[in-house]
Amino acid sequence: MAGGTIFAGMYKEPYDIKDNHSRLGVLLSLLLATGVIFLISNPFQGLIISQMLLSIQLPFTIFTQVHLTSSEKVMGKYKNTTFSKILLYLLGVIVTVLNIFLFISFFK
Repeated sequence: MAGGTIFAGMYKEPYDIKDNHSRLGVLLSLLLATGVIFLISNPFQGLIISQMLLSIQLPFTIFTQVHLTSSEKVMGKYKNTTFSKILLYLLGVIVTVLNIFLFISFFK
């Protein structure tokens, strides 16, 4: 479904499984995932590598979300308080540092 959503967004359309762009995205995602499964000899190692690859985007997501939810222009009166913003940025830094340690330990 994520692939369908991305493909629909690329064509500036809402996700709709009946739409050809959404279907193509879902199909490509399934085919690529199936292909990767057949190429992995150790499923546990494959799971670790896939989670490491997913973790690369996590700091970008965290810091972008904190920035947006702290903006009065975006959130209005519901924006993060100063304490929340500091706490959330601190958590983002912790996640980023842990990801760096994960990569270092994996490649040793």
